[in-house]
Amino acid sequence: SESEGTDMAEQFAAIVRGEANRLVAGGPLSEAEWAEVAGLAGLEELVLDGGFDDARAEMVAALPGLKKLVARHASLSDVGLAALARCESLRELNIPQAGCTAEGLAALAALPGLRSLRIGGPDLEGPAVCEAVVSLPALRFLHLIDVPIGDAGLAVLERRPDLWSLYLDGAGVSDEAWGRYFHACPNVHVHLDQAHHDRDPGADHHE
Repeated sequence: SESEGTDMAEQFAAIVRGEANRLVAGGPLSEAEWAEVAGLAGLEELVLDGGFDDARAEMVAALPGLKKLVARHASLSDVGLAALARCESLRELNIPQAGCTAEGLAALAALPGLRSLRIGGPDLEGPAVCEAVVSLPALRFLHLIDVPIGDAGLAVLERRPDLWSLYLDGAGVSDEAWGRYFHACPNVHVHLDQAHHDRDPGADHHE
């Protein structure tokens, strides 16, 4: 709509003037708008709803100061994740409907400061996903959305007791495996299917 177009123009202008560092798009951007995004040196947070693919990932990865990327309904493959792995300033990545595999996730280990990862996708499953995420050096917040990691995957995550928060939806993990996890990682706040796990020792004092 015309009002949305005006809103985008206002957001672009504010970033160019140095008055803002966040861009929120309610729908796919036009070619002209993407061209403007590519020139936004002051952009730190980008929130997209649709229209984000591997080619756009290449463009976004070149932004010098991008710290947070939210890309919903993104047709992002392993190629796109490899591109994002070159965005060294990235701190938070949220791609809930990605098209990548565990192999693509592993590329993100090149990001020195990625602290928060929220991801889901039909080709993500099993311990390989967990092997990829435990290699992220600065990771503190992890949310796997409808990713069936199973008991073997949770056992891999035990190697990161330094996580602050672990959110799992549709993980397919047994109570026995959770018992082992909480013993190994007593300080991790665990949310299972959008609720605190009743055996999370940190549940009572979670902020």
